[in-house]
Amino acid sequence: MNRIKRAACIAVSGLWLLSLFGGLWFAGVLSFGERDASQGTADGQAAEEDDGQQPVWEIVFKGMKLTLPQRGTVYLHESGCLNIRQDERYLIQIQIEDDTVDEMWACMDQKEESLTASGYRMEKEAERLTGDGQDCIRYVISREKERGSDFERTYFEVILAPADEGRHFLAVIPYDRIDVEKLDKAMRERVYDEALVRAGAVLDAAHPTDEPDDEVGMLWMEDRSLDPEQRYLSEDTIVYGDGQYSLSYRLPDHCILTADNVAGKTYYDEDNQVYIQANVVKYTWMTAEDMAKSAAGRELSRIHTEGEVQVNGRIFYFYTCSVLEYQKNKTTTNYQFNAYCDLEDGSIYTIFGYTDETPEALEEAYYLEWMDISVY
Repeated sequence: MNRIKRAACIAVSGLWLLSLFGGLWFAGVLSFGERDASQGTADGQAAEEDDGQQPVWEIVFKGMKLTLPQRGTVYLHESGCLNIRQDERYLIQIQIEDDTVDEMWACMDQKEESLTASGYRMEKEAERLTGDGQDCIRYVISREKERGSDFERTYFEVILAPADEGRHFLAVIPYDRIDVEKLDKAMRERVYDEALVRAGAVLDAAHPTDEPDDEVGMLWMEDRSLDPEQRYLSEDTIVYGDGQYSLSYRLPDHCILTADNVAGKTYYDEDNQVYIQANVVKYTWMTAEDMAKSAAGRELSRIHTEGEVQVNGRIFYFYTCSVLEYQKNKTTTNYQFNAYCDLEDGSIYTIFGYTDETPEALEEAYYLEWMDISVY
């Protein structure tokens, strides 16, 4: 199985902001211009050939191909936006929407009024930069007590730039790991400009493509084992709720921890050639049953089974599916199992299993050890 490109369903707080921000972009130091479909894959190939070392991910998102270094995590969330976490300090969320930058600029006053009415404070007024190949809009807002944030006030940088004909990129950068409120003005501007350059580099290299879009739920992550000695685990624990709770579960024989990041803890079962990902998410506006039904109803995969199973008094809602993965020289079938369980604090425990090797990974009986959890 390709251990770099993986399918996953990730819950990330604050993603609904994209629909609220819908249609404002950013100006910066990069050349945001209309993309020409004749570019083909030259940009992505050049990016890899220029440095001669760093491999890249090529991601097809709503008719646009983006090229990113293989660093951190990149995932297509169920909400339909592309999430890039290649810097520990902030997340970059990207959406592609109808209307040009000109059209978005024309309604900027109404957008600012809408944001203010929704409880946001304008920290940096919307500005538009043009000339030298640039044409984009940028502004910064903040909000108190943002869900999932560790800070009293969370800041967001919002960027709008041209995509292909008649569409624009919308990028939202939530500073969820920087207490911007405590920075002085000069340092804030430095943080804004650095994130602008990083987001701009991604958008400026994007170009239209006729290749099929990557499926919602796909996850790209660095393929690094946390355990170089390949030590087998018999049980493990997830700490959540800002350290207030711990959730433990048992593992089958010959399981190795391969990753521990925003997507949760990922293991590889050597005997059955299955990857299993366990996580606790702050999806407090949905129940476990809602999540299972919502994901299974996307009609982007072939659904095999749906149901529920009770383990030690806890109900897990699950579904199984298979997904076709299109690669350059072949097409493979990825088999997936997804389960969700409500926890006492409103969070949801998720289990996600996937493999290219065996359909047996679709059987819920295989995952009972992960469902046999203790919370304390």
